[in-house]
Amino acid sequence: MRFAHLLRGLSVLALLLAIAVPSVLAQATRGRVTGRVLDGDGEPIGAVTIEANSPGRDTLATVSEDDGRFSMIGFSSGQWTITAQVDGYQPGQIVTAVSQQGAATANFSLNRVLSPFERLVGEEALEGLDADALEADLNAADDAFDTQDYATAIAAYTQLLSVLPSMTYLHLNIGNAHRGNGDYEAALASYERLTGDPERGEQAKVEIARTRLAMGDLDAAADIATAGANASREDLFNLGEVEFAKGEMETAVDWYEKAAAIDPNWEKPWFKLALVSLNLGDFETAKQHFQKVIDIAPSSEDGVQAQATLSALP
Repeated sequence: MRFAHLLRGLSVLALLLAIAVPSVLAQATRGRVTGRVLDGDGEPIGAVTIEANSPGRDTLATVSEDDGRFSMIGFSSGQWTITAQVDGYQPGQIVTAVSQQGAATANFSLNRVLSPFERLVGEEALEGLDADALEADLNAADDAFDTQDYATAIAAYTQLLSVLPSMTYLHLNIGNAHRGNGDYEAALASYERLTGDPERGEQAKVEIARTRLAMGDLDAAADIATAGANASREDLFNLGEVEFAKGEMETAVDWYEKAAAIDPNWEKPWFKLALVSLNLGDFETAKQHFQKVIDIAPSSEDGVQAQATLSALP
């Protein structure tokens, strides 16, 4: 009896081995892909998700070790797309042929995803510096400018320039802050630093013309008029003001209309168009423009005047 039980046990064991051994051998002989993930400086990147895909086959996946190395098994023969993804880096992709009984290599070099500040300044300029701290300083300077704390903004922009002289555009910001403070000479000096700059030179010339116009130099209007795409709604409106003051109504209308085209929801050019129409005796057009002002900004200074004038017109 014991012998019969033993035979039955051996038979079961043999059956299990007959099933398991081929399966294990099949796994052992299936293809393998190994590799390593490094960054742009050649340093290993751990915890990178590695996935392998091939049409009609199951996706294989693993994660790289701290030293960047990874190994995957279970590949059938064919073309496989191996991808590497991790937060903070641009994904990598390699297409490679894998044989069922062979091994393939997939080594990745992933480039770090740059922040907007890093793209603005450049990686080389930031080498050895605390980019996060400098970005915070720039944001604080911009906040000071936006709240018209021009003195603080000027000091902060100047400090940033001393650390990152490649941020030449900050001369524009400094000039704008000086102009906001009414220090036109200091503003002009800042803009002049960029007149020969291939990227910022044209904008610097526009800012110089704007500043000269603010100083009462009406001849600067011609420089703004040639600014093209660099001209703002305020520039075009101010050109209209220059022509209006000279009594050149038709030319003033042209500039006011261009300002309104840039920002149709800005009431100021519509109000001046209404005044020009009154000067020309075109009451119906004046009424339309005054109504436009009221529709856009009824509680603004121009809106209140438009309502009073419109009610007095025949």
